[in-house]
Amino acid sequence: MPSSCLIRRARGFTLVELLVVIAIIGVLISLLLPAVQQAREAARRMQCSNNLKQIGLALHNYHDTYRCFPAAFYRSDNPKLSSRYGPGWGWGTMILPQLEQNSRFDNLPVSTANASDAASILQYSQPFIPAFRCPSAPGGNLNESLPSSSSYPAHGISTYKAVFGTRNMQSTYSDDGDCTFVAGSCPGNYENGFFGPNSKVKLRDITDGTTNTCMIGETPYGITGRKRDDKLVDYRASVWIGLTNNGSSSAGSPSVYHMMSTLRGVQANGYKSQLYLINGVSIYAFGSHHPGGAMFAMGDASVRFITETTEHSIVNNLGQRNDGNVLGEF
Repeated sequence: MPSSCLIRRARGFTLVELLVVIAIIGVLISLLLPAVQQAREAARRMQCSNNLKQIGLALHNYHDTYRCFPAAFYRSDNPKLSSRYGPGWGWGTMILPQLEQNSRFDNLPVSTANASDAASILQYSQPFIPAFRCPSAPGGNLNESLPSSSSYPAHGISTYKAVFGTRNMQSTYSDDGDCTFVAGSCPGNYENGFFGPNSKVKLRDITDGTTNTCMIGETPYGITGRKRDDKLVDYRASVWIGLTNNGSSSAGSPSVYHMMSTLRGVQANGYKSQLYLINGVSIYAFGSHHPGGAMFAMGDASVRFITETTEHSIVNNLGQRNDGNVLGEF
């Protein structure tokens, strides 16, 4: 038979060759996947930084208009209240116009709502505002983890808190109701940061320098329990609109401590604690879902990533606006 008439059989893959190809593909995927994940996290971290930059600039624009920064929240002017941390519109609400959310702000009864009634505030809290949420944070845009007995609506969450100072908050009512941070005006008051209840902090009050003072920081707590890797949202998540002092599992309303927080390396009692470090386990600690630290908007509206290994004393000094201490490297 002529050779031109011979039929050649196509040679296929052997099992061994197929397994080798699969193994090579698996190795390539294992090498590329971490790089893809890191690229995604880098993008999320950049977006988070941009959010804080927007918030920082909005706060400065507010200062340009009103000659002071907004308060952490505006409590009721009712002198019969025993707590200075009662319900009120939050700092996030006050800068909505500066975040180009004018129509949303105009629909809020900021000047007329009874601040002693938390429901009058939180009924407006459902809208989600992207500038208040870090894209690395787990969970949804609304906090729907409310107990069945709660009469409050789902809250639009915020993953950013105001820096209250560096020491414990107290609940003694301040007679001046203004808390302008003049020495002696608020007896027993530990609010030595950028924000406080009904505060009117001005740039001239930041004597440590705006680049050396933290203004807004990330909070990882808005998640169930105290586990940062938990995917469920907790009822005590920080919210952008305001707060109520009744932060309990039965009430289902956000607590004052989740609108603002203290930035501490050392507790008020003088003992060092891991609780309040950046990414500490306390529900009141600043932290994030970025590996190794958290983002902060500084007083000059710049954004810094502060690592969780930063020296206690430096973290403490960053939370105070007028301690006069010299900062180390951070």
